[in-house]
Amino acid sequence: MSKIDNILINNLKSITYDMLNEGNIHDYKIISCATLFYNLYLNHLIYLSDNPNYVNRDRVIVSNKYLPAFYATLSLFGYDINSDNLKEYKKLNSGLNAYNDPKNIGIEIGSFNVDVVSSSVGIAIGERYLENLIKVENPKCDLINFHTYSIVDLEELEVGSSIETLNYIRREELNKLVIIAINNTYDNKDIDILERKYLSLSFDVIKVKNHDNFSEIDSVIDEAKRSRNKTTIVIINNKDKEIDSDYINNLRIKYKIEIPYTYPKEELKSIKDIASKRINKIITKWQKNYTEYKSDLKVKEILNFLENKTISFDFKSENYRINDNYLEELIKGNSKMFNIFTSKSPFTLALSSDFSKTLCEINKSQLMSKENPLGRNLCFSNNIMTMGGVSLGLASLGFKVFVSTPLILSNYLNPFIKNSTMFNYPITYIFTQDSFLSEEALVPYSEINNLRLLNNILVFRPCDINEVIGIYEIISNYHKVSVIIINSEKTKKLIGTNPKYVVAGAYRVRRERGDVNGIILATGSEVSLALEIAEELIPYGIDLRVVSMPSQELFKVQSERYKYSLLPKELKTFVIEFGSISTYLEYTQNEEYIFGLKKYSQNGTKLELLNDHNLNKDYILAKIVELMKK
Repeated sequence: MSKIDNILINNLKSITYDMLNEGNIHDYKIISCATLFYNLYLNHLIYLSDNPNYVNRDRVIVSNKYLPAFYATLSLFGYDINSDNLKEYKKLNSGLNAYNDPKNIGIEIGSFNVDVVSSSVGIAIGERYLENLIKVENPKCDLINFHTYSIVDLEELEVGSSIETLNYIRREELNKLVIIAINNTYDNKDIDILERKYLSLSFDVIKVKNHDNFSEIDSVIDEAKRSRNKTTIVIINNKDKEIDSDYINNLRIKYKIEIPYTYPKEELKSIKDIASKRINKIITKWQKNYTEYKSDLKVKEILNFLENKTISFDFKSENYRINDNYLEELIKGNSKMFNIFTSKSPFTLALSSDFSKTLCEINKSQLMSKENPLGRNLCFSNNIMTMGGVSLGLASLGFKVFVSTPLILSNYLNPFIKNSTMFNYPITYIFTQDSFLSEEALVPYSEINNLRLLNNILVFRPCDINEVIGIYEIISNYHKVSVIIINSEKTKKLIGTNPKYVVAGAYRVRRERGDVNGIILATGSEVSLALEIAEELIPYGIDLRVVSMPSQELFKVQSERYKYSLLPKELKTFVIEFGSISTYLEYTQNEEYIFGLKKYSQNGTKLELLNDHNLNKDYILAKIVELMKK
């Protein structure tokens, strides 16, 4: 390590220390990553600080814990982060949030309180897919070949979601993924145990005894990059486990650090020149290759996708006509529309816990694996949280990702869904087995409402194939997180439904014959039940409008005039949805008018369960007659 390296690394530590205090964070062990970050950007990473979106850049995914030092490093190596940004770290409008926010310069993926390792896996899988996609077109073309570095605290690598992810990685052999775990906690005996565990999972494991040993870190990263068949885990031991103000003050005196948040200019210029010289050599070669292959339209399409992160879908509902005698499990109808949609771009990928249950498999493709990296279907079995993180990583690269699993398992995905809504990754989540009438041991209760309570999301519960078609048209046009909640029952095409009306969020599927007496609002398979009840109420002198509401979120953004014309406040409105009732209270007089789940469900036959929850047709009809008389 040169004198200049020493000066700048210790400046980096000093700045990080000040950022921690400004941000009211006092875990000073975070500073232990300074030599690592500095070494990565000086000697190893391929990046362009003046063009952060360069397509073949190495990706660095950092645990939120180490973000202060990471921001300080980005500032050091020429990214558009100044001393004022660093000083205002974690404050409103500072531009530097205390979580991974892709709006911040140099941040690759949005991550808020979720496992960053699984997101890194998603990016590494995406790189492998694109690299092989290009090589199908031209085997000699080497325009996509970047590494992904996941930097975490070793403790974070030992939590449940990360352990699940490590078990998933073992079979993928992602040799361009490097996991760097900084040890601030475990003693040597514990490290030996962890090393044996990681080796048993088929990782290459390299240990660094001292976090400040520049040359050791340098050689270890070189070794990790050369791995041909396996993911490498690098464990860096923090020798200085207790870092306090005296430690930092001694550094400042020794290295004459006087101005907070600023690097010495001469040394700064020197290392920028060193890094630029190394990187420019590689970029020049890349540009030469690009010039050679850019006439290949397929190669150009892949590079444009990676640079712009946009996919255009030509999906129009009017192109699909459904026979009036249509009758099929809605989950199968959804599968057909899903396959039509995903056939329109190679940049659509399907992730599922069990394709046999969700039927959301891309039929003309295979399962993705190390032997078949161009498979567009990824199966995760019980690794639900890993699936959530991988979907975020893939979406951050621009892929249109579909994630499917039974609705009851959506709770495991909630942190990842929240992340996708925060950072506007337009992932589509498809949840099946939506009813408490399912024969499964565990059945949904409030899962749909939990999803509706998130911001920046569209939650759909279609009643028939027409509404399914309408949903895919919306997904093709909206850059938003979407959720499709689908049932497995045989469902006919209902009279009155229309794909074009789904975008309104709610619309009339049964017109009143004379003066309207009231309204039944329903979703999903309960729309069919609502239509039956409305017809059977006619002999009672009760003429009800039936409204299907496939999306509360889309209905809420309609004009007040439209909302009033469909659901006038002066009319009694009844709601039928076999789930938790809380999100419907604004549409009706009181809870008595909502037919849904008001307690947890037990197991039983369909008839037993409907009777137990007062949700059989006869009860609902009689109750509506009673309430209409009030």
